Amino acid sequence: MGSAIIGSIGTFSLHVLLPALPAIASAMRVAPHAAQLFISLSILAIALGNLTVAPLSDRYGRRAIVLLALALFVLGSAAGTVADSLGTLVAARVVQAFGSGAAMSVMRATLLDHFGPARAAGALAATATAILLAPMVAPSLGGFVLEWLDWRAVFALSGLLGFAVFLFASRNLRDARRADRAAGPSLRYWSSFRRLLASREYVAFLVFSACLMSMIYTFVTGAPYVAIDVLGVSPSRFGLLLFFPAVASFCGFLLAARVTGRFGGQRMMRAGAMIACAGALSMTSLALLHVWHPLALFMPGMAIGFANAIAAPSATIGAISRDPAIAGAASGLLGFLQLTTAAVSTQVVAAFAAHSPVSLAAVLLVLCLTALVALRPIGRIQLDRPLPGQAEPAASEPTR
Repeated sequence: MGSAIIGSIGTFSLHVLLPALPAIASAMRVAPHAAQLFISLSILAIALGNLTVAPLSDRYGRRAIVLLALALFVLGSAAGTVADSLGTLVAARVVQAFGSGAAMSVMRATLLDHFGPARAAGALAATATAILLAPMVAPSLGGFVLEWLDWRAVFALSGLLGFAVFLFASRNLRDARRADRAAGPSLRYWSSFRRLLASREYVAFLVFSACLMSMIYTFVTGAPYVAIDVLGVSPSRFGLLLFFPAVASFCGFLLAARVTGRFGGQRMMRAGAMIACAGALSMTSLALLHVWHPLALFMPGMAIGFANAIAAPSATIGAISRDPAIAGAASGLLGFLQLTTAAVSTQVVAAFAAHSPVSLAAVLLVLCLTALVALRPIGRIQLDRPLPGQAEPAASEPTR
C-alpha cells in the first residue's frame, strides 16, 4: 500500500493536468503543439529522475532518496501555482515531474528488495492496480477544479497531495537493504549502466518494456488533441472517455497480480504483446478507413491499456532482477528509456494530430511491432529462477 501511495503521486499529477492543457495554451498564448511540448518535457524530466536519482538509492538507501524526490515534487507544484510566464511554468512542471519520476523508480527497486524476483512481479502488479486509481479519477477531478477555479488550482491540488504523501513516507517508509557506499554515483557512476547495457537479457527486457509502456503514455497524452481538436469531443466528455482505458488497465493489473505466479512472466508478456497489437492494428485500420469516431479511438485504447497492464510487471521485474546488486540503477535506466521513448512518440503525434487520428495509431503500431521483435530473445530466459547471490526476500511490505 505504501508503494502505491508514493508511486501514484506522479501519475496523478500528469493526468490531472490533461484537461487543463487547452486552458494553459490559451492563457500562455501558445499553439497546441507547444502545449504538448509542455507534457513531453515533463515526461523527459520524469525519465531523468529515473536515470539520475534512482542509482543514488543503491548508495544512500531507498528512504532518503524517496523523501528527497517527494520534496522536489512539492516544490515544483508550489512554483507552478504562482508561475507568471510559460518558461517559469515549464520549469516548475519539470521539477515536479523530476521528483515524481525519481520516487516511482526507487519504489520499483524497493519492491524487489522486499519480495525478490519470483514474487516481485505480482507485488508490482498489485501496486500498479492501486496506483491506477489515480488516472481513473484525476482527469475528471482536474476538469472540475478547472471549471470551479483555474489551471493554477490544479498545481495547488497536486502540491497538497504531494505534501501529504511526503508526510506518509517520512513516517512509514523503511529500508529493506543496507545502503552500499560503493554503489551509485562515484568515479564508477556510469559503470552500472554500461554493465547493464552489456547484458543481452537486460536489453531485451528494456526494449520490450520501453515500447509497451510508451504505448500507453503516447495514447494518454496524444488522445486529448485527437479527441478534442479532430473529433470534436468536449473536454468534460473527454475526461469521461479517458476513464475507460484506465479501468481496462486497472483490470489488467488486477489480473496480473492474481495469475502471474501461476502462468509465468513470459506467457503474460506474450499475451500482452498480442493484445496490444490487436488494439493498435484495429485503431490504424479504422483511422485509414476514415472511421473517425471516439469509440474507434478509445476502444482500441482500452485494449492497449489492458495489454500493458498484464505484461508490464513481468517485463519490469525481469529487467531489474538481472543484476540485483544494482537494482536501483537498472530500474532508473529502464524508466529513463521507457519515458524517453514516450516523450519522442508523443511529440511526433502532436506534430500531425491536428489533421487526423492516423498519426497516433501509426506510432502505436510501430511501438508494438518493435516490442514483438524484442520479445523473441526473452522466450529463452527463465524469469522466476533465484539469481546468483540473491538473498531471501523479506516477507513484509515495503512500508509499515
